[in-house]
Amino acid sequence: MADEPHKPARPTYVRRTYILDREFQLKYITLLAGIGAGSILVFGLLAHRVHVSAMASGVDGGETLLWLTGLGTVGTGVALGLFGLLFTHRVAGPVHVMSLYVAALAAGRYPRLRPLRKGDELKSFFARFSEAFDRIRQREAEEAHALESAVEALKGSATTPEARAALETLTALQFRKRQAVDNPTGGTFKSVA
Repeated sequence: MADEPHKPARPTYVRRTYILDREFQLKYITLLAGIGAGSILVFGLLAHRVHVSAMASGVDGGETLLWLTGLGTVGTGVALGLFGLLFTHRVAGPVHVMSLYVAALAAGRYPRLRPLRKGDELKSFFARFSEAFDRIRQREAEEAHALESAVEALKGSATTPEARAALETLTALQFRKRQAVDNPTGGTFKSVA
């Protein structure tokens, strides 16, 4: 048993904070709880009315309660499904747009960022994303300017074939950076989300 290698214990991570974005999470927790509670309240009131009228007339209201339960279940399911569609669209739209922007950034392009739609969620995250995007674009522009200055300074002193090849590489790099910064793409992203 002493020959067995000792496996280090993996650290366990316990998440203690469940409300990370108070405004966003509490808004939808309250809406979901309200839809569920409202649906159950309406069902309960209707079931109570059926029960009281059945007791007053001496008729068995069991079949009516069964139909009412089925209708309440389907109605609640449809209401929550439609709310889910609306909610996921308000979150999935911005995520989809940002993933397109990240793909463009990975390809070396800097598209024009457009603001999110009025009802979209994740606006604070998108603002931070846009700020980071702009900083990367600015740094790229500064690097393109620095490369342009270096190329201009080295043009006269590049006499050997190796130096001219290095200067051509720097010129190509400067041109690529300048193209990415000065010619943002925009048409691809207008119809998204």
